[in-house]
Amino acid sequence: MSVQERQQVERWGPPTGWSGHRSAARPPGPAQPAPVAAGKGAFSWDLPVGLGWLAAGIAALGVESLGITADPRHSTTLLLGALALLFGLWVFYCDGGARITAVGVYNFSFALFVGFAALYTEIKAGAGASQVPILQALSLCYFLHVSTWLIFWSRIRRRPESEPVRADPELSRWALRWGLTLLVLGVVLTVVFPSRYHHLLIDSTGFVGVVLLGLGLLPGRRRRRRLIYGLVPMAGFALYYAYLFDDFGRIVLGSLGFALAVILANRGRGRRHVKLWLVAVAAPTVFLLGQIRAATGADERDADGLGSVVTPFRDFTRLLDLDAMGALPRAWGETFWAAAVTLVPRTVWPGKPDGLGAALVPILSPEMVGTGHTHAALSPGEWLINFGLVGLLLMVPVTGLALRWIDRAVDRVASRPVTMPRQLLAYTAGILVVVGMVDLMWVGTSTYVSRTGCRLLVVLVLVVLVAWWHRPPAGLPGHRPGSPLMSELRR
Repeated sequence: MSVQERQQVERWGPPTGWSGHRSAARPPGPAQPAPVAAGKGAFSWDLPVGLGWLAAGIAALGVESLGITADPRHSTTLLLGALALLFGLWVFYCDGGARITAVGVYNFSFALFVGFAALYTEIKAGAGASQVPILQALSLCYFLHVSTWLIFWSRIRRRPESEPVRADPELSRWALRWGLTLLVLGVVLTVVFPSRYHHLLIDSTGFVGVVLLGLGLLPGRRRRRRLIYGLVPMAGFALYYAYLFDDFGRIVLGSLGFALAVILANRGRGRRHVKLWLVAVAAPTVFLLGQIRAATGADERDADGLGSVVTPFRDFTRLLDLDAMGALPRAWGETFWAAAVTLVPRTVWPGKPDGLGAALVPILSPEMVGTGHTHAALSPGEWLINFGLVGLLLMVPVTGLALRWIDRAVDRVASRPVTMPRQLLAYTAGILVVVGMVDLMWVGTSTYVSRTGCRLLVVLVLVVLVAWWHRPPAGLPGHRPGSPLMSELRR
């Protein structure tokens, strides 16, 4: 056994099982690799399953051409919408095993903002009365998304089952203290400053605070606090809802819930009950948040409160219609450039380019220009407005490779022992990047970078504080990375 392994055993004790009973300690010596799901050269179901989803989509489109129902187009839209909903939820459940991944969150968002949105729009309009021809948009989204999964997300090499994420007890208390500090700071700034001075960083401070409350209750080898694990983060979530949530930004509230679910899922091994619960509560939560929004009466056009869920898909449909008529202007990558510089304050750069949400207003709602109104038209809408239909094809490799890289990076961070503050903060950053996929699917890169970027700025401030407070005295070498000083964690 290496020196570092002995230090880990001395700190946490022998490894234990996480199914409710202590397991036998592992014998010393090199760990035996866990068997992979499919050996080299073994048959893989990825290609047949992917082709099956594509064939199901083609069969749904065949309903329209065959005319076997009274309203073939209505029936086809309902079938394809149901397929999009089921496919997104299926990938969310399967990808990453028990863990919640960036690919999984992105597909969950696809199920919500494409599959559910198409079904809701078509059912509400009724047969033969659809306000917008959504079948073309739905078909493009479905087949491009399934193709992205088949090419980039289905053939990722099978990994052995990951170890549950654990933390040193002292580090857990450190995270709890900082989580409570950030959450209280966010609440105080919200109460003290008038609403016109509120900045996204205030919301992000409270957001990161709640995430750290969840991470602060990660179990060690000898600690399992099931009851308090649920109560403390939920109390923080309730505080965030009461003071930092203003009936708008329900996507942010959903992302925060996802972040706590990611932490909970990564505590266990091999069980996907967290994912099942998320799928089960998704529909009631969407309708509950919709009723909260509708009760405010802020928008008479959104009587059911589901506008932020279903409108982005409708706006993407409108963009497709404009593109077919040759009336959709090309941004030629300007919205991606706007996303890259979105964290630069406008007071420093008054001419900073607008993100996708603002860029869509002159196109979809010219009468709202100058009012601060923004639109959301899904991630495919951003590629469409920049490069046309060719952009939708470019979206497949770019999105496929980017999300695969993010998942591999986050998996590497989560697979290492969490024994120092900087490791916990790196894991926090990974969670924030993953749950931001909801924003990416919803409205594109600008909102993703602004929201996730501000949250990462809060984490960066903590990293700087940790590096400054825990720096070694002048003239003395730093301690070895493998053996953190416990005095650092007690500060």
